[in-house]
Amino acid sequence: MAGEKCVRIGMIGAGSWANWGHMPVYQKHPRAKLVAVCDTVAERAESAAERFGAEFVSTDFAQVLERGDVDAVDIATPNVSHAAISLAALKAGKHVMCEKPMAMSYEEAEHMYRAAKEADVKTGINFVYRRHPAARFARHIVEQGHIGRVFHVNAFYMQSWLIDPELPLVWRMQKEVTGTGVLGDLGSHIIDLVEWITGERIKAIVADMQTFIRERPLPDGSGTGQVDVDDDTNLLARFENGATGVFVTSRYGTGQTNYQRIEIYGDKGSVIYSWDDVSHVRAALGPVFIRERVMAPIPVPRRFKSPIPEDEHNVSGNIRAFIQAILEDGDMEPGFQDGLRNQEILEAVEISARDRCWVELPLSNSFAMQQAVL
Repeated sequence: MAGEKCVRIGMIGAGSWANWGHMPVYQKHPRAKLVAVCDTVAERAESAAERFGAEFVSTDFAQVLERGDVDAVDIATPNVSHAAISLAALKAGKHVMCEKPMAMSYEEAEHMYRAAKEADVKTGINFVYRRHPAARFARHIVEQGHIGRVFHVNAFYMQSWLIDPELPLVWRMQKEVTGTGVLGDLGSHIIDLVEWITGERIKAIVADMQTFIRERPLPDGSGTGQVDVDDDTNLLARFENGATGVFVTSRYGTGQTNYQRIEIYGDKGSVIYSWDDVSHVRAALGPVFIRERVMAPIPVPRRFKSPIPEDEHNVSGNIRAFIQAILEDGDMEPGFQDGLRNQEILEAVEISARDRCWVELPLSNSFAMQQAVL
């Protein structure tokens, strides 16, 4: 509507996910405007700007941050650049939406979090699955006490896009650019989702990380290169309330496109969330179900679903929430505080897999214990 405040966005990173899950939201939102698009590949930035109506194009993110008509930036670049771009944007006083994982390390993420607190702007981390209708309903069921005390959590996130050994060596398989492989790519999502749905925090972790195919063709056809990140990461977790968790993540889940499932078992009931079913959760709630040892599909109430009919899995919900938080000067969740928490767990997983040991959280306690032993 005329006269209403509009959030002006600078998009940094114009790859496939930015084109599918970010920029369409800004294009369609009545109170957002995509002003600038930046990408290290000029043709990619130009194509996105033309498609989504941005007036300014650049290959240098600093030029976007200099603009007075940019209120917020959305960062959808390879992981290695998240911290540098975020810190520069925060220094420029811009609101920041950043893709997950937040950073390359816990130390880097902590720096970003502190800078955001000092800047006093809105921050978001794009954990899109928090907006999934069935995930939101599962969280509501747990919050209402219908599960009771949580005993067990089994969480799975499997894709299969690396099955073909001839698939070229892309940036998600190179440690210096991505940090970790499936851990940061899929594990960050499922770990965040488990803590968010259950309301329980992970206290300790023991993990294993594996790489199945260590050489892949280079994209330019000039030979092969080394895959130096994890293809498969599994972990056992203990929660602060005494519950136990099993997490399985892999990009070698043959036949799976985006298999995501979380099973939560408590003393009063159980609930199962699956990504591929936006209309139901499976649950055993109440004495009849428990006594008869049966589970049944329960429809997801309409209030948990996206207001956008074509957004079946609500993958754009975080972007809309980011816009709304800026417009209303409200809280944004998930924000940098959630990204920092997630990064701490990811780092604990890496330490555990490397040292073949249990790692306690918070990491500051683990580090103190290690120094005492040394």
